[in-house]
Amino acid sequence: MAQKEHFYTAEFFKSAGLEPFKEHIRQYLVGQRTVPVSRTQSYFSRDILFTFSNNLLETFLEKPNSIKKPYEEALKYGFRGYSAGEKNGVFLLREGDGGLIKSVDRLAVAHEDTIKDDLDLKENGLDALRKVKIVWHQPSGKRVVGVYNTNNDRMLFLDFAHY
Repeated sequence: MAQKEHFYTAEFFKSAGLEPFKEHIRQYLVGQRTVPVSRTQSYFSRDILFTFSNNLLETFLEKPNSIKKPYEEALKYGFRGYSAGEKNGVFLLREGDGGLIKSVDRLAVAHEDTIKDDLDLKENGLDALRKVKIVWHQPSGKRVVGVYNTNNDRMLFLDFAHY
């Protein structure tokens, strides 16, 4: 019997911690399960579903302390549109996020096939996506960056980047 897949949520994380998510990642990376998908709230529309690149999924296993906090903040605070400063969660990149924008552009090209599959892109390809970041208390300017398909409310986080 196939194992039931589910979305990881803030409530689940609060009650069970990171271990069930990491176990799902282990099983995914050896082909036993589908990619782990998380669900968070959006202040503008229905819930947002998000996943991570294989590189970031491996980071959950190899260096969990480096990714645990941004993951927790994405789950807890959800998608918040544009940042007004001093808030955590998932935000759209602004023009002033130049270094992050360049990183997302480079990462998106490198992960184009994964992005098209995961975000179910149709006509416009990568140009149809919005660039996003996860913000948590990290004074160094380090962020987890990714892309957002507004047509189906799905995000894929690609890697860490700096301002």
